[in-house]
Amino acid sequence: MFKKIAITLFMVFGLFSQSFAADKGPHEVVANTTKELVKVIEDARSYIDKDPQRFNDEVRRIMDDVVDFQSFARGIMGKYGSRGYYESLKTEAERAQFRERVIRFTSSFKDGLINTYSKGLLGFNGNRIEVLPLASDVDLSGSVGVRQDIYGDRAKPYQVIYTLRQGSGGDWKLRNVIIEGLNLGRIYQNQFNAAVQQYNGDIDQVINNWTVAPQEVMEKAAE
Repeated sequence: MFKKIAITLFMVFGLFSQSFAADKGPHEVVANTTKELVKVIEDARSYIDKDPQRFNDEVRRIMDDVVDFQSFARGIMGKYGSRGYYESLKTEAERAQFRERVIRFTSSFKDGLINTYSKGLLGFNGNRIEVLPLASDVDLSGSVGVRQDIYGDRAKPYQVIYTLRQGSGGDWKLRNVIIEGLNLGRIYQNQFNAAVQQYNGDIDQVINNWTVAPQEVMEKAAE
């Protein structure tokens, strides 16, 4: 079960292997890139033992292209990554420190996701995946949720909802994910807040000791 949930969790981040072209809606993007990711997994079986780094590089390329890591990371940082907090800072030195922290945390968060979830990806064994169509009256001017059902060895499918938003260039990027009702961004934000308390408000220590810990998600999803 743990392995299957790990696979499901990585599908959260790995499904987006094509560019989010401006002429494609969020549903088409998710459906098309699901097919491409499955091909990446199948191809990797022929070389993964000899060249695992090649697979990791493919995963990084996929995620770099379509996940808005900085927005995701700043959301997890809460007020310490917010525009309001930045604008409240009085000196340029403080603002420079803010920017540096956001960059460092984004990098740490990104690396942790790639290293953690790529380990479970090769366990995907051709499970049936369905991307549900959007409602006809969906508002595309803000964030859009795209639902995906992943069928496995239980009676009902795992339900994943991807939150995407269109950027100024017309591209759709992943901002958050809800797995079986569990808001991944909120879980990581709680983890960040707990670390702030643990290190007595020392944000540099929080960033330096950050690890992606999906155990809570996996345990809850297995219930």
